[in-house]
Amino acid sequence: MKIIISTICICLFIFSSWAQATAEKSKWVALIFDKGPSADKTEPLLERLESLQITATFFPSGREMEQLPEQTQAIIRAGHQLGNRGYSHRDLAQMPLSSAKEEIKKTCHLLQSNGYTDKPMFLPSHGKVSEELGSLLSKHQFKIAHWDIDPSEQLQTEGAQAAADYISQNAKDGSVVLLQPMYDQHHQVMEALPLITAQLRQQGFQFATLEQLTLMTAGDH
Repeated sequence: MKIIISTICICLFIFSSWAQATAEKSKWVALIFDKGPSADKTEPLLERLESLQITATFFPSGREMEQLPEQTQAIIRAGHQLGNRGYSHRDLAQMPLSSAKEEIKKTCHLLQSNGYTDKPMFLPSHGKVSEELGSLLSKHQFKIAHWDIDPSEQLQTEGAQAAADYISQNAKDGSVVLLQPMYDQHHQVMEALPLITAQLRQQGFQFATLEQLTLMTAGDH
């Protein structure tokens, strides 16, 4: 009996150690969507994300949110993270600081008026901010969003499979993938999403919002 109990304990210990090691080896990636919302493309995108069991991060522009509150609220109800892209979708780093500040403030108010209560991250055009804009964002405690994988060229010239291959070949733990499904590349992104999901999950990746990814990355340091 003692031998049996000892064997069971050893097996449980091995399984527990394996499960812990597996959890520790989890790799995470975030999908972020630039622009939007769109009158006819938001709902299909949300349905596709739900079917793939992905929670993503949206960076809508203020003007589109103002024009399309129902689509904005649908993104929020679906449980996705929303961020601040500015009101006009222009490059705020190239604008007078007072104008950039007004764009950010107006977009924050639109997010709040549509029911989004979390502090939004800010997505800069081309991934860059000026020194002045960076100081403004830091002063108001905005986290700046960045990405390391942009498959727009592959989507535009080679198609969905090439884009999925490009992402899976370049993804690493903590990667952020930028996609633009609300306008010209909507159909390519919609076609690519199941391929991207399957290939990344096959490599051991799990999907997170950008905020979740930031918190997990901070916890690793």
